[in-house]
Amino acid sequence: MDNVNMNEIGYKSDEQDLFKKREADALAIADSISDGIYITDKNGVVTAINKAFTEITGIKAADIVGKNMQQVWNNVVLNSDPAFIEIKPEDKANVFYMFNNGKKKTLKTRKPCSIALLVLKEKKPISVLTTIDRMNKRVLITGTPFLDEDKNVVQVLTIIKDLTELFVLREKLEEVEKEKAKYLSEIKNLKKDIKERQLYKDLISKSSSMDRVIKLIENVSKTDATILITGETGVGKEVVARTIFKNSKRANGPYIRVNCAAIPENLLESELFGYEKGSFTGASQNGKLGLFEMANNGTILLDEIGEIPVKLQPKLLRVLQEREIKRIGGTSNIKIDVRVIAATNLNLEDEVKKGNFREDLYYRLNVIPIELPPLRERKEDISLLVYNFLGKFNKAYGRTKDFDITALEILENYSWPGNVRELENSIERLVVIGDEHLITRNTILSVLGQDKFYEASTETIDGTLKEAVDKFERNILEKTLKSCGSTYKAAKILGITQSTVVRKAKALGITEW
Repeated sequence: MDNVNMNEIGYKSDEQDLFKKREADALAIADSISDGIYITDKNGVVTAINKAFTEITGIKAADIVGKNMQQVWNNVVLNSDPAFIEIKPEDKANVFYMFNNGKKKTLKTRKPCSIALLVLKEKKPISVLTTIDRMNKRVLITGTPFLDEDKNVVQVLTIIKDLTELFVLREKLEEVEKEKAKYLSEIKNLKKDIKERQLYKDLISKSSSMDRVIKLIENVSKTDATILITGETGVGKEVVARTIFKNSKRANGPYIRVNCAAIPENLLESELFGYEKGSFTGASQNGKLGLFEMANNGTILLDEIGEIPVKLQPKLLRVLQEREIKRIGGTSNIKIDVRVIAATNLNLEDEVKKGNFREDLYYRLNVIPIELPPLRERKEDISLLVYNFLGKFNKAYGRTKDFDITALEILENYSWPGNVRELENSIERLVVIGDEHLITRNTILSVLGQDKFYEASTETIDGTLKEAVDKFERNILEKTLKSCGSTYKAAKILGITQSTVVRKAKALGITEW
């Protein structure tokens, strides 16, 4: 009998050793897991935790192992900062039983409590999504009961999964989606603006300076008054002239464009006024109609009028005064009915002072002056023009390209010395070159050249260094605020405090975004 008892004791000892070894192995495995784990017995006493539990909750093993969870709750949790609250009143809607059939049932709780203690009471798995304040962690806590044959809880395994990074990523993704939706809305509005603001087919604008020009065009188109269009190269003088013609009572007549700078001086007179047969060596035996005669009952555009030779100016003056021309070698005057539009990128008043242009001719031409502003002075029009040209060249080349917001920003910040013509040529290149659907800031720098756009950010301005810095700072701050819509977000992007953003915005006169 003694031998039997000794064998039983030895067997039980081996069994206990095996259990302890398995428990030690289980804890070693638990320590290698990134989720926090703690185990409570049937009385709610914590029997073990892993390393991740302390890292996530900030509660050390000495403060919890061997103690009843209620005691831990009272002494460690509620009397700390708090260190660890598994269920908060505001989170109670997220607490639910997890049944095997997948159904959820809201757990009604009015005060913070421990998941392990709830599981002991309810004898069912419970999960909750909550926050550990002191550690600033968002976690998912799941308590799972282990039952004996009599359906009594003998142990509760609680797992704490740190979801902080996932929540941060989700918030960032939500912000990106919001920004994307905002940009798509802006782009949609831009495309809508193109249609709404397109009073005339080829004139697209929403700037106040161009609004005044368009209003003037609307008023003078129906008249036969002589018009002088001035502005820098590439601003669209010919587009304005053609628009005036299309909306005039002469729209069904001829429209003749003459580039006075492109025709050699010795041929310009014969091109403008024509010649009789045999009037000079090499002349056609049938003679030739001049461009003024060809424009009869229509409109003639004298482009680059500032380049017309001085010796031809009296003859042109006569055309404007008398509405008649005389061919080279001819003896009779020919009456014409022509509306004259002139265009130049020169300051004709200065040319008059220099003796390069007749004063009386200048006044004859300058009946209705239309001055077109350069693109750098109407930057709000750039985005509209960009999408107008994008649609035009996508259709022409069978492409479906689009711009992202970073691309629009760099295009809007460039000074465009070549004005609308340079912008149009640049958009055509961006559409033709490369197969990427989305045109980004990097695409623009690689296709159009980095130097061009870097120079735009360092262009010289009038004033002191402080004024230059203030102007640059105001531009950056204003664009960031408009993009973010919040001083807090702007501060984060710019790497400064929110109070600094508010102070600088006030000092720089930024009141709306």
